[in-house]
Amino acid sequence: MRAAVALLLAGIGTAQAAAPDAAAQYTSDARLWGSVSREQTVGTAAITAYFVRTRPGAAGIDVRFGDFALRELAPGLAVASGHYTFLRRAADGMMSEEPSRFSMVMMRGPDGLWRIADHHSSRLPR
Repeated sequence: MRAAVALLLAGIGTAQAAAPDAAAQYTSDARLWGSVSREQTVGTAAITAYFVRTRPGAAGIDVRFGDFALRELAPGLAVASGHYTFLRRAADGMMSEEPSRFSMVMMRGPDGLWRIADHHSSRLPR
């Protein structure tokens, strides 16, 4: 289970770099509390739109996962929480880092794949 969820988390970083694929990591009715959104984003279509929208001054974004904890709450249901850093590339090539934290509830679907059902992200306090 840990290996499968670690692959899912790694896929999120890749998916955010290729934003339209990001929603494939989520259940169809997933909820996302994004770190740059004032409201919940619900469903794969809305999650795709969240990840593809242009951030002011950003030419690209990636995510690097840091330490995280993973617990299987019940068969097919897990929660992960930890740290990640958003790496933003500006149009002029300058890079910036935004340390953040996350919690995710993941479910294993009938196809055996783990997907995110609920995702909260927020910037780390300074």
